[in-house]
Amino acid sequence: MFESSFAWVGLQFARFQFRNDIEKVHTLTDFFTGAKNVLIALPVGYDHAILASNALREFRRQLNHLHLTVVHTGTRATSLIDYQRCEVIRIDPQDVNRFSLPTRSLLQRIENREYDTAIDLNLDFVLHTAYICKASGAKVRVSFARPASDIFFNVQLNLKTPGTPQAIYNRFAACLAMF
Repeated sequence: MFESSFAWVGLQFARFQFRNDIEKVHTLTDFFTGAKNVLIALPVGYDHAILASNALREFRRQLNHLHLTVVHTGTRATSLIDYQRCEVIRIDPQDVNRFSLPTRSLLQRIENREYDTAIDLNLDFVLHTAYICKASGAKVRVSFARPASDIFFNVQLNLKTPGTPQAIYNRFAACLAMF
């Protein structure tokens, strides 16, 4: 009943927590191809996670040098996870508190590795995945352009053209391929 109010409070807490983080200027020419460790937050919901994984799979083959950490809410595997250099961190309902923020135990699992790039593939703003991307410490954090994204991401792709989710994810992957 009060989920949206709790989520609003969680967003205000995140805004307060990251208020002193000053973004450094990075060149966009090689933020993805020059990376070694990439964090990918798959969309919440298995259907969209499959679509996003399929869109990134072809691009992933070109970048075999990457170690991927995939944050996923589902219990079933996706095509993006089928690689040797891939670690999966599953998010269970108890890993997200009532303010839509990740718990400390989930953040500790994320912070085990240093990330160069973090990517949030949710079409809509999801506070706990946005928070995970920011808290990962990645120099470059990429998402779709959405309200409140400025707090968490320093690269936002504005893909407002209408289309199916698969077409949107394919355009997102094509944009990533440029870097």
